This record gives sequence, structure tokens and C-alpha cells, in this order.
Amino acid sequence: MKPFTFSNRVLGAAVGVLAVVYLYLAFTLEEFTAVSVPVQPATLPKWLGAVLLVLAAVLFFQKQEDTGEQAGSDGDGDEASKTGGGAPARPAAARPALGRLADPRHELALFAASIGLYIALLEPLGFLISTTAYIAATTWYLGYRRHWANALVAVGVSAVLYFAMSDFLRVALPTGPLPF
Repeated sequence: MKPFTFSNRVLGAAVGVLAVVYLYLAFTLEEFTAVSVPVQPATLPKWLGAVLLVLAAVLFFQKQEDTGEQAGSDGDGDEASKTGGGAPARPAAARPALGRLADPRHELALFAASIGLYIALLEPLGFLISTTAYIAATTWYLGYRRHWANALVAVGVSAVLYFAMSDFLRVALPTGPLPF
């Protein structure tokens, strides 16, 4: 049974359409004209939409990874001759999975649910705690086993994002039980 997959072009085109819609909506946000603020409400969404559009284009034009299977192969010959010489291709079963589930659809559903949980915990736990927990749990799930480094990076990235957004951009983020 062939696993469920999207080609890079299909996924890039789908993400590109979403990016264009997102950018359109970002450009329809109203600007503050009554007070002078350094960052308008639409600034971050416009930048995020532009980055998403660029990444969609990169994905669209990225070369599709070879699975080691050829359409006209009849099963005879050695691995080196099937791949055009050089090192033999790894079989599809030997490739590392994204996380721990065999079905990519279940992986996608799990990550969507984890983002939903992150959003639900953002207000009661605050930005720092919920973001640190999300980064640490996601990197652990994806297979990163250096737990001290994982914890330090999760805390560091969350703290830099929090203080950059709250102190420099003056964005009010949820604090949760923390006093700052």
C-alpha cells in the first residue's frame, strides 16, 4: 500500500494560495491614525504573509526527493544500476519518519491538536510557560534527545520572543501566573 503523500508542487501551490489569501486579509487591516505607534497592527501579519509566500515558492520549486522506486523497474539488476550508479538508494521503509506515527495524516492531526492545545493554554499559563512547554514537547516528540539543551533552547527562545515583543514592540502578551 502506497503511503499518503503530497508532491512538493501541490503542497507549495496550496500553501501559496493560503499565503495570498492571508496577505489580502493582512492588507485590509486598519491602521491606527489617532496615535503614533511604531508598529501598526498589520505589520506583523504582512511580514508573516510575505515570508509564507516566499517559503511556498521555495517548496514549489524544490526538487522532489527520490523514493528509490522506478516506474519501469522489473526487479532485476543490482541497486547501483537502478539508481544510475553510485551509492544504492535507501528503501522507503528505511527512511526516518517525521515523528513516531506511521501515517503522515495522523502526524498532521497530532500537530494540529498540539497547536490547539498551545492556544488553549496560552491565556491561563501565559506566553512564557506555554511556549516553553510547546517547544520542548515538540522537539522531544520529533526525536531530539539532548534534554538539557532542549530545555535551555525552549526557555531561551521563549524568553527572547517574549521580551522582544513586550519590551521593544510594546505588544501585550498573556503573563499567566508570572509577575511580568
